[in-house]
Amino acid sequence: MFNLTKIKETLWQLSSDEQPRAERFAPSKLGALYGHHAASWTAGVKNISSSGVYLATEKRLSTGEVINLTLLEEDQILLEKENPNEKTDCRISIHARVVRQGDDGIGLSFVLPTGLDATLWSVMVRNIALLTDKIQIEEMFRMLRTILFECHLCQAEAEEAILLLGGQLTPLSVASLIKIAILAEEELATHPHFDRMRAHPKLLAHLLRQGSWAQDETLLHLWAGLLVASCKVDAADDSNQVCVDLLGHVGPEQARIWICGCERALATVSEDHYVPDVPVRLSLEEMQHIADRPDPNRPSQDTAYLYHLGLLEKLFDFTSYKVIDSFDITPSRLGIEVYKRCRGYDQKLPDDLVEKAKDCLRNIFVEPQAQVAQDQTPHYQSTGSSSRKSD
Repeated sequence: MFNLTKIKETLWQLSSDEQPRAERFAPSKLGALYGHHAASWTAGVKNISSSGVYLATEKRLSTGEVINLTLLEEDQILLEKENPNEKTDCRISIHARVVRQGDDGIGLSFVLPTGLDATLWSVMVRNIALLTDKIQIEEMFRMLRTILFECHLCQAEAEEAILLLGGQLTPLSVASLIKIAILAEEELATHPHFDRMRAHPKLLAHLLRQGSWAQDETLLHLWAGLLVASCKVDAADDSNQVCVDLLGHVGPEQARIWICGCERALATVSEDHYVPDVPVRLSLEEMQHIADRPDPNRPSQDTAYLYHLGLLEKLFDFTSYKVIDSFDITPSRLGIEVYKRCRGYDQKLPDDLVEKAKDCLRNIFVEPQAQVAQDQTPHYQSTGSSSRKSD
């Protein structure tokens, strides 16, 4: 059993020691959605424990049936009925088995996913039931939802990813990690074989650790897309490792420039056969607007940095004394392929691009040798800052 002492102690402290520690709790604001293939019916939660839940409902199901169960705040059920497309991320979904029939409802036993520590589950259920602060309740829902998702993807090997939530990261980084996981889960949930989706445990932990440093919404969505692309049906591979390493060096302003270049390039060519025949150029004003940087010198530094990461096709010419009024942000083939995976494209990166990416990563913080291009000698020294800092 892996060590979850830190996370357990932290979660115990959220609810008062004066609260009763009986196995069953009667939450006042907890509701449920349940059904066979989807959450078809609603019910109130009469009581809950680490082993199961009793739903107050007139609906009867056969004893022994395994159903889908979603727990969320009771008032959120009403909001979702009024606005079906606006679902809260403060929900947890799990399988449950019907174990008894009561006069006023049914008793269900939780079917915990492989890899979920039973004591940790017990602690988190207790907090959801006993906490009264809305913000803390929502945080608990999101954390438990993330842990369930990690267990779904990695099963018995999910511990490394789970432990990231137990004190290894700052609270701000944990919030970003959870955001990435929930965004990815929502995307993967639409896949017809979601129940069979798996991720390589080492890659999942590395991706979530690297992505947790992102605070910008644009970057968070790129990380979530890369997580989606890293999940396979009945398989788990770490082929997106180099994409994780590249994305970990992209800041929010650089990401917006890179995304713009990729979107404009892909609008004119086939995604399956990308050849940058027509360059993507932006004016200084467009670059300042997209990157949200008023400094007129930063676009040139950002494009040069993206070039040395291997994501753009052209190196910015620092030798010219002319006023810069146009920037070439044409993405490279590597830039396009990494971008596609940050949008959920689940094919392996070609071997030649993997080697290209590794070369760029090895050289990114080393001063490049002088290069000759169009009879010019650029002398750029890569000083771009990473989007993350070391612990």
